[in-house]
Amino acid sequence: MKLLYLGTAAAEGWPAPFCQCENCKAARIKKGKNIRSRPQVLINDDLLMDYGPDTFCHSLQYDLNLDLVKTVLLTHSHCDHFHPLDLILRSTPYAFGQDHEALRLFGNEKCRRMYEDLLIHTESPEQLADFVSFSEVHAFSPFPSGNYQILPLKAVHDPRENCLLYAVSDSCGKTIFYGNDTGSICPETWDAIRPLHFDLVSLDCTMGTGGAYTGHLNQEGCFAIREQMLQAGCADAATTFVITHFSHGCCPLHDELSALAAAGGFMTAYDGFSVTV
Repeated sequence: MKLLYLGTAAAEGWPAPFCQCENCKAARIKKGKNIRSRPQVLINDDLLMDYGPDTFCHSLQYDLNLDLVKTVLLTHSHCDHFHPLDLILRSTPYAFGQDHEALRLFGNEKCRRMYEDLLIHTESPEQLADFVSFSEVHAFSPFPSGNYQILPLKAVHDPRENCLLYAVSDSCGKTIFYGNDTGSICPETWDAIRPLHFDLVSLDCTMGTGGAYTGHLNQEGCFAIREQMLQAGCADAATTFVITHFSHGCCPLHDELSALAAAGGFMTAYDGFSVTV
């Protein structure tokens, strides 16, 4: 299973457009891995984690054929994770010659309402539902999509909606844990993942070297989850651990962040980072 991290910042990106903090000013000068767009991961060319506002730019930057994507797993409705209006571009009269299999979106109740609003938006083509479908999913109720078996899990993030994490298994028997956005893993999710074995674990590290926060993780929290997974047996020495989703307000620049993460057994994602398990 191949993961391409298209975007690795928190909601405001890095550097944030209006911010003049030292981290943002330094990123504008140093550029490279310090420039981070909004969060998104592509798996095996045909599955997207989230559909945020930078999807079009990601398709250009990484030379992606988005028509190959058949499944989109939405973690929650926040604007850096779900930007539905761009989905009108999958339908005629905006696109021609594409695969007519509908793009399948899966997400929670709030994302479903946003999708329903999209269908009646003044800019939406009448036939949009033929090109983009939506299925509401719930934590701990698994479902298939394409070559994947998907288990939604409960996140600890925004109490106003049922935010989701995902365990995704492919036809080759590889399984990943995708942990954006969440704070500590709740007991129900621990119970669901203990019988599994993960080849890769990707965790939110929005708070970086900063203090703990209810709805996001810092490095200390990520390190603790890694140790808990190793002890529970759902990860082992062969499991790849990755941190992503970084805020300029709490994280150092990439090189320092990466060195600190490596000491705790983690790789540090950056825009364009690719890993295969």
